[in-house]
Amino acid sequence: MDTFIRFTNQTQGRDRLFRATQYTCMLLRYLLEPKAGKEKVVLKLKKLETSVSTGRKYKRDSYLG
Repeated sequence: MDTFIRFTNQTQGRDRLFRATQYTCMLLRYLLEPKAGKEKVVLKLKKLETSVSTGRKYKRDSYLG
């Protein structure tokens, strides 16, 4: 657990974690879109993906200046 906390306390570690979350949402959305009855889940995944992407963008911009 200590290793995970040290990893996420680093800027690069947080970005990797958020990127992994973003790409996992994209993959799940891709796999669930053709399935009937999964529209609500797909919509939630899309919103989460967008939020994580926006957060990564703002964090990246704040580090650059």
